[in-house]
Amino acid sequence: MSISDEEIKHARNVVAEIVATHDPKYAPLFEILDVELKRREFRATLINKTISNSDLTKLRASRRKRRKSLLGRRG
Repeated sequence: MSISDEEIKHARNVVAEIVATHDPKYAPLFEILDVELKRREFRATLINKTISNSDLTKLRASRRKRRKSLLGRRG
């Protein structure tokens, strides 16, 4: 079972409130949740940046067009 980004954000906010109002001994838990969120955001940004800067999408699109045109010729 995977935990969504929204669930982690909610947990981080709850822990931040606990740390601020009750006890700073829970700060490491806040840091763990914060690092996990930042890691996920960085990974998503990197993937999107790589996809938008690469020719992979153009190559896929050209292959799709080529397949359609080949299918049209057979019929």
